[in-house]
Amino acid sequence: MSYPFSHGVFDGINPTLFYAGMILVLVVTLVLAIRDLWPEPLQFSRKPTPYLLAWRKAHKGNAKACIDCADMLEKGTGGAWHDPGRARHFIQRALDIYRREAHKGSGYAWLKMAEIHNRHHKGAGFADKADRAYHTAWKLHMRQAAEGNIDALFYAGYQYRYGMGITADLDRAADYFEAAAQGGHAGAMKHLGDLYLLGFKGKPEPVRAAQLYRQAALKGDTEALERVGDSYFGSSGEAHSREHAYFWYAQAVRRGRETARDKLRRVSENWSPKHLREVQERLQTWSLA
Repeated sequence: MSYPFSHGVFDGINPTLFYAGMILVLVVTLVLAIRDLWPEPLQFSRKPTPYLLAWRKAHKGNAKACIDCADMLEKGTGGAWHDPGRARHFIQRALDIYRREAHKGSGYAWLKMAEIHNRHHKGAGFADKADRAYHTAWKLHMRQAAEGNIDALFYAGYQYRYGMGITADLDRAADYFEAAAQGGHAGAMKHLGDLYLLGFKGKPEPVRAAQLYRQAALKGDTEALERVGDSYFGSSGEAHSREHAYFWYAQAVRRGRETARDKLRRVSENWSPKHLREVQERLQTWSLA
């Protein structure tokens, strides 16, 4: 049997070894090319950055992760480089995902599309595309809220609170938040607490607001955890207690609420090392209540 390369400079070379060597060279060349061209550095031995974690989710079709990637690329944070062009790529991908869901009747998807359309809008009000998307979302939420859908009740209240696609109306927002809260919606409890704290009925009601924040926090709302800490730290609806504020802020930080981290430092800035250590030790056995 004769082989290619059986004459000339390749005389005496084992054909199997030759082909194996060629394949190895091609694989190495391909890996090096991918490493140079791939938008995410291959960092298998390093702790993944927030950007890389979001990028992985984005490539599985997670629209929120696409937005997170875009935010980090626009700011050059989270382990991402500053790349507005690539940020636009992720924004378009998120828009495509939300558009598919919107056409299936998702009011939430219409809300997110409106946010994207309004992303770089400057000036008063909303961009025209955003305003139309918000109004479509409102119509869907109103129809679904009438059918008793808890999430639709919440988002209807949310749109009334901020005037998204319709005229802002805090009283109507409160009605929808109240209905959703009665159904156990944590976000509705938190927003209803905000309205009571703002005094939408004429004067602030911090005690009622604090009660609602605590209910939302116990339901798992991370922002509400921070709000409860604020209630203790600012003596707003709760008896002033730096220790209790510290506990609630710490829970919020543990669940990824970064704005609570600075408050955690401020609430303990005048404590002695011994006192801080004692509070942190008690935190190990402390639970939400």
